[in-house]
Amino acid sequence: MKKLKKILSFLLLLCLMPLSTVVGHAETKKLSIVTSFYPMYAMTKAVVGDLYDVYMINSGNGIHQFEPSANDIAAIYDADIFVYHSVALESWTKNLEKNKGDSKVTLLESAHDLEMDKVSGLEAVESVKGQEQASLYDPHTWLDPIKAGEEAQLIATQLAKIDPDNADVFKANADKFQEEAKQLVKKYQPIFDAMKKKTFVTQHTAFYYLANRFGLTQLGIAGISSDAEPGARKIGEVQEFVKKYDVKTIFIEPNVSDRIAQVIAKATGVNIVSLSPLESDPQNTASFIENLDNVLKTLSDALKKEQ
Repeated sequence: MKKLKKILSFLLLLCLMPLSTVVGHAETKKLSIVTSFYPMYAMTKAVVGDLYDVYMINSGNGIHQFEPSANDIAAIYDADIFVYHSVALESWTKNLEKNKGDSKVTLLESAHDLEMDKVSGLEAVESVKGQEQASLYDPHTWLDPIKAGEEAQLIATQLAKIDPDNADVFKANADKFQEEAKQLVKKYQPIFDAMKKKTFVTQHTAFYYLANRFGLTQLGIAGISSDAEPGARKIGEVQEFVKKYDVKTIFIEPNVSDRIAQVIAKATGVNIVSLSPLESDPQNTASFIENLDNVLKTLSDALKKEQ
């Protein structure tokens, strides 16, 4: 009888073990990270993998015009961590710390220690006459593969301070991201080096770091901010430049009005090509590195036709 009781007790214990495992698992909640826009989402997701739930508040609006809604702010304060690029780019973030009240969210400025360059609103082979514009910090660091890799490392370093138990995972994932980014430079540097004509015309001067990395020069139609439309004088200057240097292509953003570019295209006969600065979610399943690869391929293919 005692032997039977022992057997029954053992069987009962076996039955209860899976239940306790399930209950324990149900009580384990993933921490949540909210990010500001696509590059921050993609880099953070690459660094944390499946350890955190990662969300994005601005998936489709331009970063220069974006203003968070009340729901966006609530989502940030409800999160465990909020990752954004910089106050320089996202001025609306400057009061988040001061206004967070009882929120326990940790604010992570990914580009805080990333060197950003001062550039003029117009980058050209020669100065377009009459062009004098105050220097601005160009925030579009993620379009340079090397700086993108550095930013992923900075995210990993800051996350490691918040969650030291997973520091090794963050570092390994950031290393993988950075190596893939470096491979893009190895892939495209010889292509751009072989080109004699290295100037390209854009509607939005988001490509300074990319151009600088590969020895190119961008001529911007609308300056640093995509919502700043040039006047008639500047349009005329760009038309003159396009004709003088035999530019065959104007690159425009997928989600920005192309009215100005179309005016110049009609006046000069140039082609219009969509070139994404990856500010908005591309709405595909590709990784950030794959999307950046597509940007570089689009640019290099178009420039090859101008040689």
